[in-house]
Amino acid sequence: MKKIFFAILMLCSLFSMGQNTEYLDDEKMTKFAHDLSKLPFSERDVILKAVNLFKAEFKDDKETGDWAYQLLYFYHELSCEDKTNTLHKTWSDEQIRALKVNDIEVIGGIRSGMKSFEKEYSKYGYRIMSYEDTSYAMEVVPSFLYNQLKSYLTSEYAYYRGGWIDEHDVPTYWHAKLELKLQDVFKRIQWRDELLDKNPDFIRNDLVTREIEKLSFVVTKGLEFTPIYDEKGFIKQEYKDALQKYYRAHTKTKWGLYYTEFVHRLALNKYRNSDEIDRWVLKTLFPEDRKNIDPLLKYKDILIDNLTE
Repeated sequence: MKKIFFAILMLCSLFSMGQNTEYLDDEKMTKFAHDLSKLPFSERDVILKAVNLFKAEFKDDKETGDWAYQLLYFYHELSCEDKTNTLHKTWSDEQIRALKVNDIEVIGGIRSGMKSFEKEYSKYGYRIMSYEDTSYAMEVVPSFLYNQLKSYLTSEYAYYRGGWIDEHDVPTYWHAKLELKLQDVFKRIQWRDELLDKNPDFIRNDLVTREIEKLSFVVTKGLEFTPIYDEKGFIKQEYKDALQKYYRAHTKTKWGLYYTEFVHRLALNKYRNSDEIDRWVLKTLFPEDRKNIDPLLKYKDILIDNLTE
């Protein structure tokens, strides 16, 4: 189990750089991490105790509360492995699948019990996740903590988390194919770009930037099954129009300027792709010298060390 938690931790650390840690109170965060680790982790309602702990400790400190919320969300995610074990001890994969697709022939008389299980765990912010109908696990309901704690967060961070939650269950792409309309991709870019432009010292500038970079990859590099160029290598008109519309409305934001430069480079090549343009896109979006240091690593490590011994 400890190896799995460590893998989760390392994955989280890949998405961190350039954050503003001015209001990360080490003493308070260390205490919160230790207090969380003392809660009865295996109890199904432990997250409710964790929420009450958060409220008590950060009701008058929204700046530190922003950071503590992130740690609490991580704690909630860690607890999913314990709940997943309970799920599989209670029901077979065949029964779980039957519940998710409402297959009465399989679940038959146990349907009521399975529904009760699902309803019970939903009270604590868990839901059953299906991975392409081959395996099942309990995962966090993204809005569970947010709905209870958004008033304890700064307005900027609450805005970000609210936007992130609204989009969480609708992937931008799947299996190298765009799942959203192009205008919806740019909507996701826009509110993030504007958030950072208005709040240059936003505490999770790193995470928001990563999200924009992934979205920008979709519209300036393309996906295997949703390319932005036609068979002759020219940028498709819908992408050209969308990019120009965006940067004309965002002449001074970081990402408005990025799209301006991208289209300018294309224009110099008669709107046709080149290896040079592709290299520029990749180098700009994913610079090799970027440092990945998670500011919450110390506190996550406290949780992992104490919850997996």
